[in-house]
Amino acid sequence: MDHTDPGSGAMPLSVGQEGLWLLHKLAPDSATYNLAGGVRMEPAPDPEVLARAVRALTGRHPMLRSVYVEVDGHPRRLLRKPGEIGELTVRDVPDVDDEELERLTEAEAGKPFRLSEDGPFRAVMLRRRTDAVVVVITHHIATDAISQWLLWRDLLTAYQAYADGKEPGWWPVTASYETFVETERALLDSPRGERQAEYWREQCAGSVPAELPTDRPRPLTPANTGASLLRRLPDQLSERVRRTAAEQGVSQFALALGALQALLNRCTGQTDFLIACPASVRRSAAADVVGYFVNPLIIRGRFDRDTTLSDAMKAANERIRQATARATYPFPLVAQDAPVAGPLFRISMTMVTTDRFGPGLEGMVSGEPIEVAGLTTTYLEIPHLEGQCDVALEVTRDVYGLTVALRYDTALFERDTVERLFDQFIRFLEAAADAPHRRIARIPLTDDAEKRSLLALSGSTGDGS
Repeated sequence: MDHTDPGSGAMPLSVGQEGLWLLHKLAPDSATYNLAGGVRMEPAPDPEVLARAVRALTGRHPMLRSVYVEVDGHPRRLLRKPGEIGELTVRDVPDVDDEELERLTEAEAGKPFRLSEDGPFRAVMLRRRTDAVVVVITHHIATDAISQWLLWRDLLTAYQAYADGKEPGWWPVTASYETFVETERALLDSPRGERQAEYWREQCAGSVPAELPTDRPRPLTPANTGASLLRRLPDQLSERVRRTAAEQGVSQFALALGALQALLNRCTGQTDFLIACPASVRRSAAADVVGYFVNPLIIRGRFDRDTTLSDAMKAANERIRQATARATYPFPLVAQDAPVAGPLFRISMTMVTTDRFGPGLEGMVSGEPIEVAGLTTTYLEIPHLEGQCDVALEVTRDVYGLTVALRYDTALFERDTVERLFDQFIRFLEAAADAPHRRIARIPLTDDAEKRSLLALSGSTGDGS
């Protein structure tokens, strides 16, 4: 059925989607909520086979061929037929070098969506003479991190099958995003929903968002501009984090979150503050459904002069546990009801574990080449989701260890400032892994080299002379 008539077949959005639709309306030319990923394929894939795989992908996942409109003042989702929107675009760039290819790839990821006309999905092949980069870009209103990997799994499976003259051996998607929307509405109309709302009001009462000093004044309206830094942690540090988390009886994410909260306490002097931890609310029945299953959880941090890193990570672990039990209550309603003036958070942190993507993709996430229909295929990290808040950390745990992406608002921070902040976070993460019982107040914000530079600027030698 083709739901092209706004008065017939229009589907309601989740509360989170409604929030993203409002943000899109306020800044329709922004790419802040674009998600992007790419693969380099050598030699270049057959464009006809790839186009067929892309069309099959949008046929399998209705969210990718949806458009967003308003009906009687309410945002709604309408389906288009496979092939009407979201078709593969091929751009020949035969002689560009790697640097220019990277620039073109990021430019594709940075193009805004026209959600009412073209939907939330596009696939582009940038083809050189001997290889190509295939880029998949979606708007967050339709996908989340797990959905992005579902797309790649299904797209590469389809390409392999069609190249072999077969049909994709996909297992059926038996659930739908509409079920999630219905379940959310039922929660909000129930006593359980009211209890969850009360929990979030209590969590926010009397606290304020964590807020780092900025290099420039905050603009009156968000600039929606950002950049990213990406670092692979040394294998030994990743292993120490794993071991210490187990010894302390906390998750690796709680250890990293405690380290971040400790750093914020030292950098800002704030002793009671809020940050957000985006969490998946995807149930197992929706394991193969492409959609927006993310809800930011507000996590409160409290510190005094005697708080240790162990205290911080254990408190973070407990607050994450309690928040996760109430994760299905939509964040936009938490923000609407919270007794806090202005935004509830300016800093966020999340962890993505690649074992949720399936055994075929774990190595690919780590940058290992895989073979697809005889083509050497390597996943490419493409900067995205930049500028949503002041600072956002995303920790990815794969089979080898931990990678940290730090995204920041370029209207507020210079790159040097964020590089320094990144160094400090790694220093606090090392301290959490190596000396969890150390008091946070005694962890230095600068290393020995930085101390010497500061002393030189002040004209001191550091020895009392």
